[in-house]
Amino acid sequence: MIKIRHTGLVTYNLKKSLTFWNKNLKFKIKKRIIESGPLIDKVMGYKSAKVETVKLIDYKGMQLELLHFKNSPKIKNKIIKPYSKGFTHISITVKNIVGIYKMLKKKNIKFNSKPLKSADGMVLMTYCQTPEGAYLELVQEIK
Repeated sequence: MIKIRHTGLVTYNLKKSLTFWNKNLKFKIKKRIIESGPLIDKVMGYKSAKVETVKLIDYKGMQLELLHFKNSPKIKNKIIKPYSKGFTHISITVKNIVGIYKMLKKKNIKFNSKPLKSADGMVLMTYCQTPEGAYLELVQEIK
């Protein structure tokens, strides 16, 4: 392995997700395209797939890919919890966790707790729910 390329996050409301990641957390839009055709059908595993993808990038180059499927097959929505099996959250390092926490709370973003000091005392951390129902861990390193 060379490195992790990006994290993909499926959203039902692309506008709301872009507000959360782009406007609130300052991820920049790197690329935005609508994909369809035989290649996407094969990769996604269903016919006539149509997906809008928005690649976002943070100031250090970490990539996040938002995927909005225009016509995906209906599946039961699995509720994700921080303790669910499999991938459960994305973690980002921030400079001012208290300021970001207060700003997002004012915008009705749900948090599990206020920022708390980790058991080892090295970071402040908290979890909030993204518009997709996944979790975002905010971490501020304590110097």
